[in-house]
Amino acid sequence: MIYKNLFKNSEKVLLNFKLTFQIAIAIFIIWVFFNPQTKLHSIVAISLMLIFYVLQSYIENKALSKFINEKQTDHEELISAICNSSQDLIVYKDFNGKYLYCNQVYLNTINKTIEEIRGKTEADLFSGREAVLLKKISKRVLQGKVIRRKIKIGNKGKIYDLTGTPLVLSKGVFGGLIIARDITHEEVLKNEIKDQEQMLRSVLLGMPIATYLKDLKGNVIYENKMAMDFLGLSDSDNANKWNYEEKRADEINNEDNEIVKRCECISREKLITLKNNDKRWFKITKCPIINHEKKVIGICSVARDIDAEKTAAEQRETFVATLTHDLKTPTIAQIKALDLLLNNTMGTLNDEQRELLLLTKDSCNFMYEMLSTLLSTYKYENGDFVMHYELCNILSLVEESVNEMESMLKENNIKFLISKEGNIFDTKCDKMQIKRVITNILGNAISYAYSNSQIIVYVKQDENGITVDVKNKSPYINPETMNNLFKKYVSHAAKFNKVGVGLGLYLSKQIIDAHNGNIYAKSYEDNHNIFGFAIPMINETENIPARVS
Repeated sequence: MIYKNLFKNSEKVLLNFKLTFQIAIAIFIIWVFFNPQTKLHSIVAISLMLIFYVLQSYIENKALSKFINEKQTDHEELISAICNSSQDLIVYKDFNGKYLYCNQVYLNTINKTIEEIRGKTEADLFSGREAVLLKKISKRVLQGKVIRRKIKIGNKGKIYDLTGTPLVLSKGVFGGLIIARDITHEEVLKNEIKDQEQMLRSVLLGMPIATYLKDLKGNVIYENKMAMDFLGLSDSDNANKWNYEEKRADEINNEDNEIVKRCECISREKLITLKNNDKRWFKITKCPIINHEKKVIGICSVARDIDAEKTAAEQRETFVATLTHDLKTPTIAQIKALDLLLNNTMGTLNDEQRELLLLTKDSCNFMYEMLSTLLSTYKYENGDFVMHYELCNILSLVEESVNEMESMLKENNIKFLISKEGNIFDTKCDKMQIKRVITNILGNAISYAYSNSQIIVYVKQDENGITVDVKNKSPYINPETMNNLFKKYVSHAAKFNKVGVGLGLYLSKQIIDAHNGNIYAKSYEDNHNIFGFAIPMINETENIPARVS
């Protein structure tokens, strides 16, 4: 508003001055031609008129020049106030590419003052490739083109996002405006991310297993060479093209949804058909990819070929099953033969002979139980074992198992105590298999218990089911061993100079899992250990729940 009023007032003064001067000239010309007293020639009058006109123009131009200079000064002050508050580099050039103005941020960047750059070009201020590049940008802007690119300016190697735009009036381009924003930090972060991504790709590419990444829509966003064979993709396929059998699509989607929902890894073994129709076993592990906001943004899948391992395991299991079956028959024959001798069928035995035969029979019984455990484990793993559910009392099974182990208790001078909590009702279960679990846990407790100590069996029933806990005083089991106790062929017997094949607790877990129960172990540093299990309570009228695998 101030500049507008100033312009109007100045224009009014000039118009008044011009009108007054023109009236004076007109009066003088009339007086020259019509005054009989004057002797001036008409040519002289015209010359005087031209002189007066030139004088008038000179005065007008001086006044206009003063007004424009004042206005330009005011505009520069206003532009300077606005531009110096910005953190961007701002440069204003005339139509010849010479600097008219730049803000303080730009001056600080190139270590110059406004007096040192005004009226200069890039060739005067910069050198080398920097001067050539800036001159090229300036030239294209003054040709009327808008330029957008990233460049380095100054001796600190900073990166700027530069935008150059021409300033256009009706008569054409009269200057150029260039604005550059410092994006050094962003570019450094981008380069770091690219480096990390390249490192990850290099690692995944060199992994000897199929590895691929998926987004939440199920599209494959990266896969290594082995994963392409696993997924059924070819080099010409799109990244999101799948070749899974239709019947497996729902299974895959359910797995992915489970990972996203639970935010946990899953690991499963599957028989996969490859591109060449070759079927092989893979162990597939899928893990969620989580961002800094702890949100799942994708899924990382790793598939390891375990076909050879699976084949070897099947061969081993077949061998074990055949061996145990073939060894059970002679073992049973030995036990029956020893029973005949111990019953004095072949004659009376003295004490030393009876003791020797009893030890031999114990060894045969141990061999028979070990063979039975091996065979039962094989049947469970191959799905050949059928549960025979019937009503039975868990407390009675515990008492039977304790009575059968009386000799072991006396040998180690261990006392037994059975503690029940509330009434223990009958429940549906496989009586023989549950008794096998109880026997395994009790035998384990007796084997590792300190001599002259006590083993307590807690039997409890509540609304959740029936729980059996066996507590003994025995050496502390470290967490690493504890985590592996229920795995196949894992035993801590060797640590304590005991005999074991690591199948008793593994088989017990299979049996309890088949009953939809839970088996567990706890160890305390005061040398107390608890092994136990819990199964749901099922009465006579209820159906047997489906097995959860």
